Amino acid sequence: MFLNNYMPKNISPHVQIYRFPVTAISSIATRISGVYLSGLFLGYGCLKLINKEDQVTKIYNERSRVEKFILHQSCILPMTYHSYGGMRHFLWDHYPKLLTNSKVAKSSYLLFGLTLGTSMLLEKILV
Repeated sequence: MFLNNYMPKNISPHVQIYRFPVTAISSIATRISGVYLSGLFLGYGCLKLINKEDQVTKIYNERSRVEKFILHQSCILPMTYHSYGGMRHFLWDHYPKLLTNSKVAKSSYLLFGLTLGTSMLLEKILV
C-alpha cells in the first residue's frame, strides 16, 4: 500500500511488444562477429605458441561430418558476415546518400542473405 503511492500511474508497456529493428540486429551482429573472430584468432595463435595444434588437428579428424560442418560454419559464417558488413560501411563512407532508413534496412536483409549464401557456397568449395 505504501509503495503504490510512489509508483507512476502511466507505465509504458513491456519491452517485448516492441519490434527490434533489423538495422540494430545487423549492427549488433557485426560487432559480435568481430569479437568472436578476435577470440578465434587469438585462441588459435595461443595454441600455436604452445605447440598444441597437433592435438587440435587430431581431435578435429575424429569428429563426424555434421560436427565438422558446424565447426566450419562457426568460422566461415562470422568471417563472411563481418567482411560484408565492413564493405557495407565502406560504401556508406563514400556514398552517405545510402544512409536512409529504408536503404539501411534493405542492406541489412541483403547482408544476412549474402552471408548465408556465401557461407554455404564456401563450405562446398573449401571442404
